[in-house]
Amino acid sequence: MMLPFPSSGLHEGMAAEHQPPTTSPQLQNVRPFDVTEGRSRGGQRPGLVKAYTTQIGGEYPVLHVSQITTTYISPA
Repeated sequence: MMLPFPSSGLHEGMAAEHQPPTTSPQLQNVRPFDVTEGRSRGGQRPGLVKAYTTQIGGEYPVLHVSQITTTYISPA
């Protein structure tokens, strides 16, 4: 079964099983147009306030975040 993205937005006027096509009875933090990609595919709405107030890195700003993958081989 293919489930389309609710590009027509929020519709609270009916029960979920009677929703108009491409709508949803419940949406949070989404929008139909992805600004980053510049196309219609669904995207996350930007935050209005900071999620966390904790400053990481002390007084120095974080300049780069990366991922390191390692393989550990236990000694025989």
